[in-house]
This record gives sequence, C-alpha cells and structure tokens, in this order.
Amino acid sequence: MRRYGGLAGLVMVATLAACGGSDEPTAEEKRAAKARWVQQVDGACRKANDAIAQRGWPADLVDLDRLVVRGIDDTRAAIRTITRERLPEGGGPRPRAFIRELKALDPELTKLSEASEDLEPAALVKAAEALKPRLAAIEKGAEEAGLSDCLSHDERMFIPDAVRAPVFAQQLAKLDRSLLRKVKSLRFASASTLGEFASAFTRYSELIDAAVEGIDRLDPPLWAADQTAAYQVALRDLQSVSQKFTAMLIADKGKPLGSVDVAKYTRIEREHDKAAKREVKTRRKMLRAVGAGPTLRPGGEDGGAVEPETEEQS
Repeated sequence: MRRYGGLAGLVMVATLAACGGSDEPTAEEKRAAKARWVQQVDGACRKANDAIAQRGWPADLVDLDRLVVRGIDDTRAAIRTITRERLPEGGGPRPRAFIRELKALDPELTKLSEASEDLEPAALVKAAEALKPRLAAIEKGAEEAGLSDCLSHDERMFIPDAVRAPVFAQQLAKLDRSLLRKVKSLRFASASTLGEFASAFTRYSELIDAAVEGIDRLDPPLWAADQTAAYQVALRDLQSVSQKFTAMLIADKGKPLGSVDVAKYTRIEREHDKAAKREVKTRRKMLRAVGAGPTLRPGGEDGGAVEPETEEQS
C-alpha cells in the first residue's frame, strides 16, 4: 500500500507539472512583462517621432519628397524594433493586434513613397488619404495595448495634412498664375469711357468668381481650413463691391461726364479699396496657416514656408 501510495503521489506531482504548476507566471510577473514591453515599444515610437519632428514641416513638394523618404525610413526602423520585441506572456490579445495593424501599414507607406517621388499632387493626396484609416486603426490598437507614445498625437490627421499642405500651395500657385495672366489682359489703363470701364469690371468680377470656384476644388490642410474659408469670403466681398461698381458704370453709360455724380464714385472706390486690402490680409493669413509654398520654378516665385499656425494670427 505504501508503494502504491508513493506512485499515486508521483502521478499527482507529474500531473500538476504538466498543467503548469510552478512554471506558470504569477500575476505580478505578467504585469512586469507587459510593462517592459510597453516601455520598449513606446521608446521605439518616441525615437521615430522625435526624428521626424526635428526635421520640421515640408516647405514645398521637393522638400516633401525628402521628408517622406526619411520619415518612412524612421517608421520602418521603429516597426522592425517593435516586431522584434517578444510579446508579453499573459498580456492578452491587445499587443498582438497592435503588431498586426502596425505590419499592415507598410504597403500604404510604399504607395506614399512612390507618389512623393513622382511629385504628382493628385496621387500624393490620394496616398495621404489612404493612410488615415490605417493610422486610426493603429492609434486605437496602441491605446488598447496600453501604449502612450505610438500614434497618440492625432497623427492620423497631421501626417496626411503635412502632405496636403505643399500640394495645396502648389495647386494654388498654378491657379494664381492662370488668373494673373487673365487679369493682366483687362484694359483698365486704356479704358477711356464708362462703358469700357464697365466691361473691364464685369470681366474682373468673373475672374474673382473663377478664383473662388478654383479654390473650392482644392484641398487645403485641415489646419488652414478656417483661413481658406475666410479668404474665399473676402474674395466674395471684393466681387460684390466690383459688381456694384459695374452696375453704376452701366447705369451712367452714355451720360456726359459732367453729369456723373463724382461723390458716388468716390464712395464706391473707397469701398473697393477697403475690400481689396481685406482680401490681401486674409490671403496672407491663409498662406501662413498652410505653412508651405510652391516649388520654385524658373522665372517663378519661391513661396517659402513656416510651421503651420495653431491659432489665428493678425
């Protein structure tokens, strides 16, 4: 009986060992493993974030290509570091889900890199927009996994907007060049009659309308959306005054100059000057808010760039 009792005891010990026994991590060990994993992963994210932030905002499309290439290198290095980290035992499915979302980012990064090499505005915006849902998923996964430095600063919005800003600046410059050529064709200087002035102002009003509609088709970064909308309002105000001026000229068309109410024209001219100054001021605010300029072209202008504003400046 003693012999069988001893065998039964050995069987019991072996059974307990097979079920885990003392080899199973304690709750404290699991928490420590999870904390180490979070520390290492957050550190890799923080290193990439700091490197990208130190390079600043893209000044134009050429600068964007440079920053995209380096930013993608930083991101991929962080992903390699993170995926080499052993998943914490007992950490649950959240860390594994985060790693899965992180690996799925690579194809989108490749598309963005290819678009930046070609400097094609439409392709750049499309690639940037495609990043949004992926970045949002990674952000959610990072939060659920207990991370605090991996996509925790609204990168899903700022990264696409950092692409959109120089694209918007380039497209706006192209629109400006087209409208400027047409404005120069207006014959204000050579107009000698009220009718000729009326024709020139009518065309001027149509060009303002084209400017507003042209900007409507562009896609400004979200951080400059309010300033872009304000600029469009200023353009509409300028157009409204121009239309009033045109209506007065048409009404007085054919009248002897001596019979024209000069004071009336003086008032509308002051109103027009005020609207024109407001248009210039709001345009400057919009460009400062965008924070990027067009790529320098031979015979063109260099837009320059500053960091995007977070608050309205006067």
